[in-house]
Amino acid sequence: MIVFVFKFLVMTAFCDAMTMKQIRNTGKMMRNSCQPKTDVKDEKINSIEKGVFIEEKEVMCYMACIMKMANTIKNGKLNYEAAMKQMDIMLPNEIKEPAKAALTSCRKVPDGYSDICEAAFHTTKCIYNENPDIFFFP
Repeated sequence: MIVFVFKFLVMTAFCDAMTMKQIRNTGKMMRNSCQPKTDVKDEKINSIEKGVFIEEKEVMCYMACIMKMANTIKNGKLNYEAAMKQMDIMLPNEIKEPAKAALTSCRKVPDGYSDICEAAFHTTKCIYNENPDIFFFP
């Protein structure tokens, strides 16, 4: 975990943006950390990127774990400003603006949920529905 955080900080400090290959590799590290914590099976999360969202607690909490690792959850709540900042730092230019537009469209979704896992799940699903062409989730 410490190695992941160090690599992540180095990449964000010295790069204008990450390539999709770097994002996918970082996603693999995040998945390797969050999957055991939430005890979610591969078959329940492999298809998230294709828009298949299994509405089960372990899937929802897996999504929240990924968002925590990406520093988009602050004080137990999804943080729009932090997510926008991460997009500015990490995303390649070709998907940065469409991704930010999708997030902006889904900005109020978490307000309807008191549970962080549910908020993460429904926000992620909203972002996918807004623009499936640029969607990535480890």
